[in-house]
Amino acid sequence: MLRRHTVVLCLSLLAVSLTTPVTRASDFDIESLQDSILETVRNVRPAVVNITGRGTGFSGVIVSPEGHVLSAAHAVTPGATYRISLPDGRRFRGVGKGSNPRTDSALIMITEPGDDLPFVPMGDSSSLVTNQPCLGLSFPGGQRAGREPIVRFGRVVRSSRNRGMLQSSALMEPGDSGGPLFDLNGYVIGIHSRIGRDMERNYEVPVDTFRNFWNELNREQTFTQSGPPTPKLGVQIARGRRGNTEESAGLKIVAVVDDSRAAKGGIKVDDAIVNVYDRDMSNIEDLRAALIAARDEGVETITAKVQRGEETLDIEMEFEVEREGAPEVALPDIDHPKVEAEGYGELSRLARELAELETTLDDMCVEIESLVGEKQATCVGTMVKGTPWIISKSSLIGSDPVTKSDDQETELTIVRRDSENDLVLLKTADVCTAGIDLESSEAELAPGVFILTPESDGDGIVSVIGTPSFASAKLRSRGFLGVVPATFEDNKGAIINEVTENGAAKKAGVLVGDVITKLNDTIIRTHSDMRNFLSKADPNAVITATLKRDEDELTKSITLGSLPSTSRHAADQMAKSTRRDGFRQVLSHDADLKPADCGSPVFDLQGRFAGLNIARNSRVRSYTLPAAALKAFLAETETEEKSE
Repeated sequence: MLRRHTVVLCLSLLAVSLTTPVTRASDFDIESLQDSILETVRNVRPAVVNITGRGTGFSGVIVSPEGHVLSAAHAVTPGATYRISLPDGRRFRGVGKGSNPRTDSALIMITEPGDDLPFVPMGDSSSLVTNQPCLGLSFPGGQRAGREPIVRFGRVVRSSRNRGMLQSSALMEPGDSGGPLFDLNGYVIGIHSRIGRDMERNYEVPVDTFRNFWNELNREQTFTQSGPPTPKLGVQIARGRRGNTEESAGLKIVAVVDDSRAAKGGIKVDDAIVNVYDRDMSNIEDLRAALIAARDEGVETITAKVQRGEETLDIEMEFEVEREGAPEVALPDIDHPKVEAEGYGELSRLARELAELETTLDDMCVEIESLVGEKQATCVGTMVKGTPWIISKSSLIGSDPVTKSDDQETELTIVRRDSENDLVLLKTADVCTAGIDLESSEAELAPGVFILTPESDGDGIVSVIGTPSFASAKLRSRGFLGVVPATFEDNKGAIINEVTENGAAKKAGVLVGDVITKLNDTIIRTHSDMRNFLSKADPNAVITATLKRDEDELTKSITLGSLPSTSRHAADQMAKSTRRDGFRQVLSHDADLKPADCGSPVFDLQGRFAGLNIARNSRVRSYTLPAAALKAFLAETETEEKSE
């Protein structure tokens, strides 16, 4: 049979400790919930790993001191070699073991784990309830925040859906595949599998699936069972109404397979099985259910109550479940008490729990309209109390900015732009009586801390900090000209070999055969010079291009576009900020932020200013500039004004 061993989880590097369960739903308190989240993140984070191999990157979680790593089948190939990177910087070699595409469950084994490998316990996904809080930790693709996994908070939406999948509101995107979903006791309850377009459609492989296939997963193989095989007694049941005998209760035996469990136990033809494993038998499905229950509970023997003529017999049969071809591997169970799952209806409307705070904070925001290129754009601005200043997202503020309130327009003056941080400082005619106080104490923001984005016409948006602050590389947020260039003869410019339909160059009248020699004040000698210039230019930036067309030299004013996406993945079917990376220092959080929400302030649960929303980077990441960045921006402005 499959025997389980117990690993004691202690407060050391050998294991990740557990947290105290959160309070009951009737005593819901968001600050207590935050404390539980912070403790859980600290405890489980060391065991969440980034996995790379064969040109791909995905996530996983270590669940034993021997180095068992749970992940997703669509990312793991049996027998393949992988690099396992821990948040503490250590790297290990791993080998792909079992992979079940039908359930999207897979296992990787660390080959030389050492003596101090962090690990977390596998929980019980069968006991989950709707609105139970949960945490996702993983390494999304593209830009990563150092070596630590990103934290996402959510709730259980459905405990089982689509081939047994668990659904949660903890966000996922490519790269997160294989990452763990935790309850607030620090137990793994699911493994990230796939997403839908709706933000609450995040599907997890229930951790019980890994338990059910533990033997198969520990062998280098691909298998496609939707569940463990149903054990058999080795009998044939008489066909009849509802599958039972019509003359008497129970299941009438018409044949017994030689050397089967039934034969070894002494069951005979014409016996009627009336009870198996303390379950009454009325049809064949009752028998299957009893055998599955005995298998799942790992019993060594089962008892069948049999009617033989006038006599009732209790027949005991050996029930060791053999799985042909698979090794017998003990589950890495942690000796932990069964925890009663609790759901919190408040989690589905979390912003309402902060309604009183949000009402006092939304007066610090103003709506700003301006002309960006040829389009009217709207975004949010944040007022600075006691000053005429309004701070917002520069790439969303074009010419003639105004604020609107009660059908009244107020003109704003653009004072200064910081292109690296995409900030703009605007001046209004009056001193702001409401707004952020940059001189007050700043919020202390660690992964797992709740933050609130106020909305002038809504309940506000509650999210959790996902990472420590980090520098965001400029990957997607560069100007797109829409041409295919090549170096012109003797390094005399970049000749245009192709012009993209509806691209920025096409709209400006650039033609195939034109040779670009200058972009703004930058001399262009090669196509590399041109690409380097565009990599530093923001989308929607207006540039001046000097070009040669035959014998003529022309000047074109071009409004750049943004890099087009051809991805059909659900993670890319949502609105992202045009300028969404390339910042000196940002914090990531999991708010469902719309691009037009950028420029809004964020606060902690005590109402302390935390930063400014600057970009919606991806499905799981919204970026906030820390309060210190805004202080520095204003200080630099004051210094420049004094020097003038």
